[in-house]
Amino acid sequence: MASRGSAVTRKNVLFLLIDGMRYDVLADPPAAAALLPNLARLAGEGFVLRGVANAQSTQFVMPALFSQTYPLDHGGYNDGIAGRPASFVERLRAAGYHTCLTASCNLLTPQSGYDRGFEYMGTAADYRHLIEYRIEKTLSHHLNQWRAGEIGEAEAIAHIAPDMERLLAGIEDDVRRHSKELWSGRLRRINEAVARKVPAELELLRREPAAVMRKLAALPPILYWRWMGRRRINPVRRFLHRALESVRWRSRALAGRFDLPFVLLTHYQVIAGEVFGGLRRLLPTLPQPWYAHLHVMDLHDSFAQSRPLHALGKFRCLPRYLRARRAGATRRHMLYDLALCYVDAHIGKLLRTLEESGKLENLLIVVTADHGNYYAGSSRHKRNIAFRSNVEDIEVPVAVWGAGPAPAEPGLVDSMGTTATILDLCGVSPDPSFKGISIYQGGREAVISESAGAGYADLVNKDLYFTVTTRRHRLMTVLRGSEIEVLQLFDRREDPWELDDLSRDAAQAPVVAALLAHLHAERGELLALRGALPPEGGRRAAAAG
Repeated sequence: MASRGSAVTRKNVLFLLIDGMRYDVLADPPAAAALLPNLARLAGEGFVLRGVANAQSTQFVMPALFSQTYPLDHGGYNDGIAGRPASFVERLRAAGYHTCLTASCNLLTPQSGYDRGFEYMGTAADYRHLIEYRIEKTLSHHLNQWRAGEIGEAEAIAHIAPDMERLLAGIEDDVRRHSKELWSGRLRRINEAVARKVPAELELLRREPAAVMRKLAALPPILYWRWMGRRRINPVRRFLHRALESVRWRSRALAGRFDLPFVLLTHYQVIAGEVFGGLRRLLPTLPQPWYAHLHVMDLHDSFAQSRPLHALGKFRCLPRYLRARRAGATRRHMLYDLALCYVDAHIGKLLRTLEESGKLENLLIVVTADHGNYYAGSSRHKRNIAFRSNVEDIEVPVAVWGAGPAPAEPGLVDSMGTTATILDLCGVSPDPSFKGISIYQGGREAVISESAGAGYADLVNKDLYFTVTTRRHRLMTVLRGSEIEVLQLFDRREDPWELDDLSRDAAQAPVVAALLAHLHAERGELLALRGALPPEGGRRAAAAG
């Protein structure tokens, strides 16, 4: 595969991942300028493509971005990219790039492998949330099997103990090895309190794993960190903490049910200013060529009111939002767009820092998202995350500045293709395991978005969800056992907001067959593991080809 860059002219790269940013934010850069002058500048001076994410959740899609393999490859996304052959950042590092990460995403942790290839790791995540998330999303699978009597205690320990040890050792390593520059005073106090408990809990896990199992079974995930290092649980203390958490949980559930903007997160909320500030201080010190990766969660958490002064401060952008809404430049939720304005302001500060230091020359900037955002505005009721793969859920902007004009026929670009395009523009060869296709190499005819739904990715026993997107259509399916069931079909050209389900229209049968052929062609190996083989006609066509 030919690359557009070269060793002589290699560009510095700034990759801005704004978690939860939808495609409609930058679909029309002149309209976006009324609300987001800095993002609109980058989009207007460069180009914007309509990207399609390979999944609808941060946990699901991160392996596709970093390892250019599908979310359900290599046993699924339970362990991030820890077991995947390579990270695209490792390829950049091997080619001589100096690499740094600044992020507020709790998933970008050493135990999930996302530190691979980075010289500098500046992450700001609440360790309490890391522990809660891992227990709830991964460890609970085998824990529930043990509770239900489906597996014995020894088998449950064999699954859970190594995972728990990686989690705790990862926190220990993070405290010791990675930068804490992004940590506020409060986050530092929180994380240091958790870290102090880690050595004793690791010792207990190695000496008496059954005691740890009993704690996992007896405590809600959000409370587990409080009893780390202790063998027994004080029942009075547990009752008080559970009662308090019950009030918080019910308030969050009520707010989510009625879309009320009063959500209090279970973890400390790190805001974009803290992450961008760390990157602005770091960039002048980086030797060339450099790759800087930034990931902020402000849009994902736009409904949160965990930091009241910050939440109130965003209302300084309210007049701008109201003017943009009157002008028809946005129909998104106010709190989402106010969070966008806040992020955009910090992008402006970063661009000024780069201009003043002369670092805008020979710079490639890519701005994208991991997935879309239902809460910003949708014609659909809230659904289980497995079924969120409509336009508002998986369509994201891929804005490229500093690369010249867009290719004439780029094809579709997915999450894997976004980082493949970065490598291509930098003249860096991909790893043989990578499946991403650069937009300069034709992009894709069809994009597959996939997941195993909420929780643990059990590829053998759980329903698996696949959405096939082409320029004209979007097909949503589920693999139940060995049977693929068609859920919905939309004509993206005639019905851009996907309101008219065509899946029961017999006249659409050839369209459905063609889209299923794309699915089998791209994910046939995974489908075959479950006994889901293509129809006889599809097999004959494949053999003839």
